[in-house]
Amino acid sequence: MSEQYSRPATIEDLKLLLRSLNERKIDYLLIGGYALYAHGYARATVDIDLLLRADADTGKKLKAALLLLPDRAAEKLDPAWFSEGETIRLADAFVVDLMFNAGGKNYDDLQAYREVIDLDGIPVSTVNLEGLLLTKKTVRDKDKADRIVIEKALKKKGK
Repeated sequence: MSEQYSRPATIEDLKLLLRSLNERKIDYLLIGGYALYAHGYARATVDIDLLLRADADTGKKLKAALLLLPDRAAEKLDPAWFSEGETIRLADAFVVDLMFNAGGKNYDDLQAYREVIDLDGIPVSTVNLEGLLLTKKTVRDKDKADRIVIEKALKKKGK
């Protein structure tokens, strides 16, 4: 029996997804490895992490945005799940983690750190380095490594 697996997300996948989110005016914050990339710090990552509002309206709009992915895994998403506030892992051609909490912070908590970065002409809604640091307050090894990179970058900027 042959099973299909998601492949690591690429920059082109990220751009495709961001365009779809922006076209539908979805409130999101790009966090994780690709947010670090958007800030100019390379880190190997395999998925795209989005921090979202935990409500069914966001779920409905996001489901429509994610249906552009080739395997159409978003067809199985129930917008009501978004109100539950638990991370939803969408495994399509690549993985998108739909998160409602990162390092103890939710979408509204991070609004003070929100910024828009241009990625090859595509506006990316993310958080500044201080905000990213807040999302990395976990015990995961990759978050510890990311904290070191972010703290060094902040020190360099004099913050």
